[in-house]
Amino acid sequence: MSIEQQSRREFLKTSALVATGFSLLSNELLAVPKKTATRNIGVQLWSVRDDMGKDAKGTLAKVAKMGYKQVEGFGYSEGKFFGIPTDEYAKVLAGNGLVMPSAHGMITSKDFTNGQLSDDFKRMADDAKKVGQKYVIAPYMVDEDRPKGKLMAEMFNKAGEHCKAMGMKFGYHNHDFEFVKYDGVSLYKTLLDNTDRNLVTFEMDLYWVKYAKENPVEWFKNYKGRFTHFHVKDHDPVKNVSVEVGEGDINFQQIFNSKLSGAKYFIVELEAYKRTPLEGIEISLKNLKKLRF
Repeated sequence: MSIEQQSRREFLKTSALVATGFSLLSNELLAVPKKTATRNIGVQLWSVRDDMGKDAKGTLAKVAKMGYKQVEGFGYSEGKFFGIPTDEYAKVLAGNGLVMPSAHGMITSKDFTNGQLSDDFKRMADDAKKVGQKYVIAPYMVDEDRPKGKLMAEMFNKAGEHCKAMGMKFGYHNHDFEFVKYDGVSLYKTLLDNTDRNLVTFEMDLYWVKYAKENPVEWFKNYKGRFTHFHVKDHDPVKNVSVEVGEGDINFQQIFNSKLSGAKYFIVELEAYKRTPLEGIEISLKNLKKLRF
């Protein structure tokens, strides 16, 4: 595993522990002309995390200038995104012609006591609504929660109920460890089997599925319509790290051609780089727009 991949995992794990909860396809599917295909293409801002840390407002302006209309957030904490108060952050997005349909925020079993969600989760959901989010997505599962698949699914359903009441939906983003089996069943299957499709969606990270030597289309066949979001980053078969879209060995067109996933959002994400992060997400955008959705 690369240093970049490890740092991503360590960041998420540390965020969970410190916060003790929320710290933080085919043409038929989308049916849009090529000239408007970018409307459901976004970028996970973790891709430009260092730039966001130094100058969040300036970086958002650069992201918008290169042609992105949507972003996916992370780093929510105590009423702020990237250190910017929620109300002000919403204005920054709007001022750059950006929307943020989804954002990542940690949730652990510590956020679920006696069948009730923590106040931290509820506050995060409130602020998600304020910035116009449609989805609240958990980006990771800490080590100690992974053997508790059914409990985590129960918590996800409860989070889904809470989000639905607010006009949003709860989701979960995978890495590769979800394909590890506990009592003979993979964690991913346990989560899919025990969550309500009307309450919980899944954001499939296509790179991590490839990394785990799984076939995305087979999962679509078994769980039709459960994957409203894709994380789109490519796979370098030599270094076994993520690379810009179109510069690795993932056949995205074959995946997008499936009519079964339910994908609506195609979100660029980078964890390792061959060039600067901003250059990388711009190249990924250009290459992703060449594909048929």
